[in-house]
Amino acid sequence: MVTLPRSARLAAWSAAWLRGDAALDDVVARVHGDDEPHDAVDVPGTAGTAGLGEALVALRAAGARSLRVALPAPGDPTGLGGPADLNGYAVDAGEAVIADGAPYALVPDVRAFGPPGDQGHFVTWMCRTADPAPAGPPLAEADRELTATLMAAGSTLTDLDVPSWRPEVAALLDDIRSNRESEPLPRGFPAQAQTVAARSSRLLAVVRFALGDDGGAVTAGAAATRRSALAPLERASRAALAAACNALA
Repeated sequence: MVTLPRSARLAAWSAAWLRGDAALDDVVARVHGDDEPHDAVDVPGTAGTAGLGEALVALRAAGARSLRVALPAPGDPTGLGGPADLNGYAVDAGEAVIADGAPYALVPDVRAFGPPGDQGHFVTWMCRTADPAPAGPPLAEADRELTATLMAAGSTLTDLDVPSWRPEVAALLDDIRSNRESEPLPRGFPAQAQTVAARSSRLLAVVRFALGDDGGAVTAGAAATRRSALAPLERASRAALAAACNALA
C-alpha cells in the first residue's frame, strides 16, 4: 500500500473536517501515520510551537475554508502562488498545503532519526505567508492527462527489470495493471477522486524509484532514455494526485 505524501493527507483530511465529515482527532491521526506527533510553528493565534490539531483550529479561526495540496518540483512550482520565499521552501520540501480563505501555507520540515531500516520521523509544519493558490486542472482533465502520459510511457514501464531491481515496484505495477481498488481519501470524496488518488500515488512511487535509481538500466544511454520517458509521467502523476486531493476544495 502506498502512503500519500503528508501534505496530501493533511489537505484531504482537513477538507473533510472543515466540511464536518471527519473529526479533528482523525485528521491528526491520519496525517501523523507512523511519525512522531507533529508540531507546527509560527501559526497565527498560537504561542510559538503548537500541535497539529491546535494549528488547524487556529487556521480555521483565521478564515481558512479549506486546504489545498501543492506538489511542486524544481523548475515546476505547480500549485504555488507565491511569494518567492514560500515557493522556495515548498519546492525544497516537494510539498505544501495552501489555505483557501487565509493568507497562509504549511510546509513540512521532516527529520529522520534512527538506524537505516528502522527510522522514525520528526515533522514540524512551518507556517508561512502565502498568496492564493492558482486553480489547478479539473480532476477529469488531470485524469485524462495521466492516462495519456501513462500510455506514452507504457513500454518504458514494461521494460523495467523490476524483479532484480526493486521488488516493491513489481507489486505497485501489478496493482496499477489490475486496477486494484483502494480508497486513500476520506469518505465524502467522489469515486473518481479515490480512483485517481490511488493510481497516481502508485505511479508516482514507481516513477520516483526509477528516476532515483538506474537499477535495471544496462547503459548510461538506457538510463537517460528511461528518464526522458518517465519525467512527464512523474509530472502528470503529481498533478493528478493534487487534483484528487483538492477535489473538495
